[in-house]
Amino acid sequence: MNEIKGFVGTYAPAKGIYSFLYDVQKDAFVKTDLFYPVKDAKYLSYYKNRLAFPTQLADARLCVLANGRELLAGLENSTACYVVQDEDCVYTVNYHDGTLIRYRFSEEGLHEESIVHIQHEAGAHQAILTGATILVPCRLLDRVYVYERTSMELIRAISFPKGTGIRHGVLDDHGRFLYMISEDSCEVFEMNMEQGGVITRKLSLLKEGEQGGGAAIRISSSGETLYVSVRGINQLYVIDIAQWRILQRISSGGDHPRDINLSPQGDYLFAANRSSSNLVAFKIDHISGMLEEKAHTDTIPEGVSIVFYE
Repeated sequence: MNEIKGFVGTYAPAKGIYSFLYDVQKDAFVKTDLFYPVKDAKYLSYYKNRLAFPTQLADARLCVLANGRELLAGLENSTACYVVQDEDCVYTVNYHDGTLIRYRFSEEGLHEESIVHIQHEAGAHQAILTGATILVPCRLLDRVYVYERTSMELIRAISFPKGTGIRHGVLDDHGRFLYMISEDSCEVFEMNMEQGGVITRKLSLLKEGEQGGGAAIRISSSGETLYVSVRGINQLYVIDIAQWRILQRISSGGDHPRDINLSPQGDYLFAANRSSSNLVAFKIDHISGMLEEKAHTDTIPEGVSIVFYE
């Protein structure tokens, strides 16, 4: 693959969703554009040619672009902070409202099907879809709530120490281990989901005296390496899962690395630095998994999330 194509979601001060084209041979961003003007499309989900994102329209809080159509739904009090899709549905999580909502696609469009009220100001940050469950980490409650995927009924809650601020997670390919980043304590947790989510290992990312907030976490396709971004100190971390140690700590190339994501082939990592309004490309060494900064573009303001498309 000679080029990598992606979208970047942004906070409201920016103009909407931006697209970018990265040339692998030149190791350069060769094109960036405002793809879709919209307010506060901060988190994106791309699934089988469908692009879903929150919005601040007068009559809708969720938009899906699919097959040349613009599908609108939802009247949440505030803009959702996370969106994810499966074959038939879109799920949103709302940080302030403390909700998990499922919207279903139909021939008529998109409609709200089910809503879970977790708790107002729960700090709900993500919806992680597994085969049978939906996991919702809530930063302000220091818990991960586990819901049955079909009925969306609560199965259990996994608790963390007070002040952890659990934020985002990724599953391994087998669904056995969940790896999570905390925002407040800035730790990485390994959880055995076959044992009900028991914490098996944790790793602190900050040096003594440092203050930073964990943001995004990704796992390599091999399942051997974790990648984490930390705001405040503006660092990216490469973590060896087997040895459970930090392999590399490198500058994010900007200020406030709100999101990172791995390219479809797994050979590049892209970091969206929100406060410095730049997108940075890092080459991933195919043996060590470590990062080397290659290029950046300053044409995408207030970047919050990154997705790729073909």
